[in-house]
Amino acid sequence: MNLWRILPFTLLLSGCWQHGQQQDLERFIVQTYAAAKVTATPLPPEPTYFPMAFSPSLDTDPFVLPVATETEQLAQGDCWQPENLPGKDLLESYELSSLAFKGVIGLPGSYWALVEAPDTSIHRVGVGRVLGNNRGRVDSISQHTLSITEHLPDGLGCWQVRNVRLALNNN
Repeated sequence: MNLWRILPFTLLLSGCWQHGQQQDLERFIVQTYAAAKVTATPLPPEPTYFPMAFSPSLDTDPFVLPVATETEQLAQGDCWQPENLPGKDLLESYELSSLAFKGVIGLPGSYWALVEAPDTSIHRVGVGRVLGNNRGRVDSISQHTLSITEHLPDGLGCWQVRNVRLALNNN
């Protein structure tokens, strides 16, 4: 019974398939492949890698600073050291990047900066005040910027000086 239903559809579809129509398509494909040019550049040769044996030393600890040699210890004495660092200030407990310069009060030449701490409290800051946990000393205050000199320890007994500017943030 199912055969009689499938047979008419099979005959109908087989009438659409003719071998003569495919010859033009096959001829076009053959001509296209024959006329194609290779334009790809060849890949460079693969580099040769030579493995090296890893031999860990047991006497080093990655969490302990290495012991300095005599020449390194002499060099440490020649590096810059801060003379007198003041005691801890309230604004020294915050990262400098977490403090926001919000404005100025005063007259030109004698400005006071308004600095917002992460706890949203506003502090009046003058020249010479220490900000941030890297002991940044305020050098100058203008209407739009707050210039700070930070003292950064390098971990080997020496200190580096870095100049930073905070721009006015009126958000």
